[in-house]
Amino acid sequence: MKSYVFLLVFILSLSTSCKSEKKAEGPTVVVELPLHDKRVLILGNSITQHGYYVDFIEYYLRKQFPNNQLDIISIGLSSETISGTSEANSVFPRPNVRERLDKALTNIKPDVVVACYGMNDGNYQPLDSLLFKAYKDGILELKSKVEARNAQLILLTPTVFDPNPIADRVSKEGEPHAYWHPYYKYNDVLTAYSDWLLSLETDKLQVIDLHHPLDSLLNDVKRIKSDSTFIPDGVHPNKIGHFYMAQKILNDLYPDVVMENPVSEINRLEADSLFTLVSKRRDLRSEGYRNYIGYTKNGDTIKADSISSTITKVKLLDATILKLLNP
Repeated sequence: MKSYVFLLVFILSLSTSCKSEKKAEGPTVVVELPLHDKRVLILGNSITQHGYYVDFIEYYLRKQFPNNQLDIISIGLSSETISGTSEANSVFPRPNVRERLDKALTNIKPDVVVACYGMNDGNYQPLDSLLFKAYKDGILELKSKVEARNAQLILLTPTVFDPNPIADRVSKEGEPHAYWHPYYKYNDVLTAYSDWLLSLETDKLQVIDLHHPLDSLLNDVKRIKSDSTFIPDGVHPNKIGHFYMAQKILNDLYPDVVMENPVSEINRLEADSLFTLVSKRRDLRSEGYRNYIGYTKNGDTIKADSISSTITKVKLLDATILKLLNP
């Protein structure tokens, strides 16, 4: 944690606060709760499967709104794309979310779908028009299918790529590119994907920009200490990176939520029994529903016959969480 202390100065600019009702002079103003009292499905790749940003979101929303229902099912899958593309030298194709999308929408029946794709979709190569088109087609198909179910879609722009921690294995122009040898300017590809996603935003389609704010934060911390990062393997944010993700998502959806600096907060949360239970619940529910919906990866097909065991275990955790929230 010592290496992250310098990050604290940047958190104040991102901090916000959270209430379901605001009292002013006159009648009470009720604030909209975009993720509450709805079933929320979160789709994504390994960053979402790791799930830390979902844990942070759930914890802060449960703390702030203990009497409102929060029903989030996160089924991120490592290596997944929305483009259906894979590196040329891949032994097995990457999982494609479109192969499980219909089942997820049918079985989970979400009111809101949150999706974060892009990191794997450029296949760690320079910007390529065919790969970019496949990504666009995948996003537009997701949009069409979610809207056909009368659900709301919230798109998250991809996070950031940091070549510095893996400088010994990045690839340059003209060299083979793959996950283990990613293009050293791959972040430029993610910027192009993010800019296109942001161009889709309408009154009905919300796009939350993770990429540009995280990129700016990363540049800021490197100006202070050149080898600093919250993307230690170049691709996957650590817990501080996930904290930044959750902070930006909550800032856009719940502009009154307050999240303190990540270093002190993560230390505090790791000792908080409520956070431990929220994280355990998210992990249990994610794995149960991911397997129940089913997927194919590395040549293996995973499909659970029932979700009932997961539901039973989650209910037990819910009872304990409720006691902590309302002692």
